Amino acid sequence: MCTAYERFEKLHIDFSPIGIERRGCDVSYSCTPKNARIIGYAGVNGIHYCTIPEFGEMIFAVSPMNPEGETVHPLARNFADFIRLILACGNADALEQAYGWSREQFEAYLKEYPPTAEQQAVLNTIRDQLGLCPMDDPFSYLQQVQADFSSSGSGPSAFDQ
Repeated sequence: MCTAYERFEKLHIDFSPIGIERRGCDVSYSCTPKNARIIGYAGVNGIHYCTIPEFGEMIFAVSPMNPEGETVHPLARNFADFIRLILACGNADALEQAYGWSREQFEAYLKEYPPTAEQQAVLNTIRDQLGLCPMDDPFSYLQQVQADFSSSGSGPSAFDQ
């Protein structure tokens, strides 16, 4: 049976409207964790999403423009949850920024930037083809993933090159 990521890869559609730009070759930055497997790029400021072998299926955002020690953040326990978060939020933008936001800021952002028609079309295709539902409470999920990651003893030092 295929994983959610493998099924996602087989869709062969343009995911850039939802913030997961595909590139022919991986471009990493000095803050990209060693051995990271890049899933896609936000298309702005070098932001990209990846898995890191030492952390299994967990999905991380890498934000090169953030201050040192704040460039890598966990987003989801696995790829299916990452997609469910995107389905709930309309794109990956809010996910990457949520680590420093309150619930009110997060919800205000989602309200101010609802999915465009182009984004909604991509979201509908993903939802229908992968059979995934939007995450019920994306902000709480993100907060819990980050809290669990921090309490596990992992943190910025886990990503030292």
